[in-house]
Amino acid sequence: MLGDTAPFRIAGNLYFVGTHAKSSHVLATSRGLIMIDCGDDGTVDAILESLDTLGFSVKDVKIILLSHGHSDHSGGARRLRDLSGAEVYMGEDDLKYVGESELGSRFVPDRFLQDGDEIALGETVVSCLATPGHTEGTFSFFFDLVENGMTYRAGMFGGSGTEQLRKPYMNRPDRRVSYLMRGAFFKTLDRLEEEHVDIMIGNHTWQNDQDEKYKRMFESTENPFVDPTEWRKYLDRARKAMWKIIREEEKTEFVNYAHRGASDTRPENTMTAFYEGVALGANGIETDVQMTRDGVPVLFHDDTLLRVTGEPGSVGDYTLAELKKFTVKKDGMIDRIPTLEEFLAAFSWRKLTFAIELKGDGAEEKTADLIYRYGVDCKCVVTSFVLERLRRIRAIAPGLRTGWLKKDFADEDLDAMEAAGVDEVCPRAINVNAERVEEWHARGFNVRPWAVTDDDLMRSAVAAGVDGMTINFPDRLAALLNK
Repeated sequence: MLGDTAPFRIAGNLYFVGTHAKSSHVLATSRGLIMIDCGDDGTVDAILESLDTLGFSVKDVKIILLSHGHSDHSGGARRLRDLSGAEVYMGEDDLKYVGESELGSRFVPDRFLQDGDEIALGETVVSCLATPGHTEGTFSFFFDLVENGMTYRAGMFGGSGTEQLRKPYMNRPDRRVSYLMRGAFFKTLDRLEEEHVDIMIGNHTWQNDQDEKYKRMFESTENPFVDPTEWRKYLDRARKAMWKIIREEEKTEFVNYAHRGASDTRPENTMTAFYEGVALGANGIETDVQMTRDGVPVLFHDDTLLRVTGEPGSVGDYTLAELKKFTVKKDGMIDRIPTLEEFLAAFSWRKLTFAIELKGDGAEEKTADLIYRYGVDCKCVVTSFVLERLRRIRAIAPGLRTGWLKKDFADEDLDAMEAAGVDEVCPRAINVNAERVEEWHARGFNVRPWAVTDDDLMRSAVAAGVDGMTINFPDRLAALLNK
């Protein structure tokens, strides 16, 4: 036996033909087989032997349904399609996960599933629901099984794993998944709770305790796979697993952003302030981008130069060469206005997260270009008080994380953020509490307050479970977090 799990009939016309780690099922109909998931390329031989053991042929496979694009569920589809001539179905949003062949050509399914599709073969109908979260294009499958004169509803959650929704995974250069996928996962759980399922099918054997149930099939006249309570219990465990990750990451992934650098003690938005912020314990730097008259992105906050330089006019009134003659002052200390490129050249290699605020129009394209050129796209969020600027930079660079700075957020603001693909809520700290943070997290948003003006606000925001904050005194925040 090539596989490590014997093939067997689960109930009705449903059979297991995969391995312990990489599940594959077939529904036997009068017109041929519907296969659900097919493992990776290395699983195919085990599937072929399982089909043969059960008296089927690979040529009987007419339809292959893929729950999502991860290779342990879809990697064998190209070879199985070549051997069987079957049509392969999957969600279009998962095409990016499907690997390339040795010849370099990317596998493309025959049809893309649409939410609510019903795929019929013979007397069997499989209902396909779009259930994003595990991946953007995950689908779950539901169908009826007749066993001993009784009709049971079977269901497979197409992607219930939560490990890929941890921030270190989502921030990987080869993934770059929006935090909004967490909100999509919670919505998927809500939707699936409305489905009645008598027989839960796992797309990994451990999800529905398949090995244990298989043993019990020989010890009882009742089918151990029939359990109308299992589905809801499993969804509840998945929900708790997601919230556990969020709670853990409030500590392990918290970002202490030095606001314009250590702006309490150094000239703001200068290299001196940025270096001091890191020295004081910040693991993130927040700064502001404006464009000079000759089109160079520089780091400066105010609409006018007067407050911190004593000079008239605004950044856009001067060329870079002219701005470099001015000094930024604070308490007898001075420094120069840096360019975004100078900043990234000095700090991009450090283990830091960056929040870059667009202070005016026209900086989007050059800001995105420098972010990618210095390789900080996976540890950076681009923010603005103007939602349209975020829409523009997402149109230029869809993979960048973005955050909306706003005093407070109503439901319609959150809806607009979701529609624009903006995945960080940035409210004033005074408007943050634990209930609202949980609401924002449930929708998938990262939460980073600003205007943290004193220690009381700082402590209450941390206690509320935010993911980070922009603060003028990163040393005091670092001390609190260390406790």
